[in-house]
Amino acid sequence: MDPDEFINSIGNAAGNICAEYNLPASVCIAQAAIESGWGKYCIGNYNYFGRKWNGWGNYTEQETQEYFNGEYETIIDKFQNYDSLEDSIKDWCVLMTEEPAYTDALAQWESTWNVEAFVRAMAPVYATDPNYAEKILSTINANNLMRFDGWNDK
Repeated sequence: MDPDEFINSIGNAAGNICAEYNLPASVCIAQAAIESGWGKYCIGNYNYFGRKWNGWGNYTEQETQEYFNGEYETIIDKFQNYDSLEDSIKDWCVLMTEEPAYTDALAQWESTWNVEAFVRAMAPVYATDPNYAEKILSTINANNLMRFDGWNDK
């Protein structure tokens, strides 16, 4: 899939589902694009987010690169499988709104409605890559992903 095809395949679903949770679909879409290489490297079933297995449902084991102590290291880890794209997006939303590790990011979002502030608070929790926030923000901007955000009237 090229970027436009990927965005067309996930954009409306992400926009609708993220709006239900008052989350920015632009961030959801950008993370899916980054984590899956624009849909080329989906882990298991519909796991475009690189979501680690959370202890329920099916999973797949796969090699992954994690950033530890200033270096990338290859490890084997468990990743979530989903029944549909929508289930995957919903799980991302639940993660952002219910996982205690994202409390500060969610509070930042709810108090500012600022995508950049949300990304900068969320990224270090979500990924070990020290440049992850910049990658998300540049993907959002380069592809005009804020057009999918349902909170623009806030």
